[in-house]
Amino acid sequence: MLEAFLIYDSMKKIILCLLFPMLIFAQVDKTIRMKVLVMQNFVAKGEEGETMFWQTKGKLTFGIVNYTDEQNPVFKDLFINQYKELVTIYKKMIVSEDERDTTLYVKTLIRQEEDYRNLLTKDQLKLYLDKLADFEKNNQQANDSYASLFFSENLLKEYKSKTN
Repeated sequence: MLEAFLIYDSMKKIILCLLFPMLIFAQVDKTIRMKVLVMQNFVAKGEEGETMFWQTKGKLTFGIVNYTDEQNPVFKDLFINQYKELVTIYKKMIVSEDERDTTLYVKTLIRQEEDYRNLLTKDQLKLYLDKLADFEKNNQQANDSYASLFFSENLLKEYKSKTN
C-alpha cells in the first residue's frame, strides 16, 4: 500500500512538472491573442483608435497609480507614441503573417511596458505591480482586461523568456 502511494505521489509530481510549463505557455498564448484582438479593435476605429487607445490605457492605470498633474501629459504622450509604433508593426504583422513580425510586435509590447514602468515613481510602481498581481491571483476577469494592455510581473517575465 505504501509503495502504491509513493508511486502515485511521484507520478503526480512528474505530471505537474510537465503540465506547469504548458499552462504557462497557454497563458502567454492567450494574452498574445488578447493583445492582438484589442489592437485590432483600436485599428478598426480608424483615427478614433489612437484616442481610444491612449484614453483606455490612461484611465485604467490612473485608477491604480493616480498620476500627478505633471505626469498626465507625459503618460498621454507615451500612450499616443506607443499606439503609433504598435499600429505600424501590427499592420505589417497581420499582412505578412511572418513569425518575425509577431516576435517584433511582442518585443515592442515588452519594451513599451518597461518604458511605462520607468516613468512611474517607486510608490506608483509598487501600487501598479501589487494591483496586477492581485488581479492575477483573485480576479480573472480584471486580469484578462488588464493583460490585454499591460503585463503583470509574472507575465512580463514569461514573455521575456519566450522571446529571448
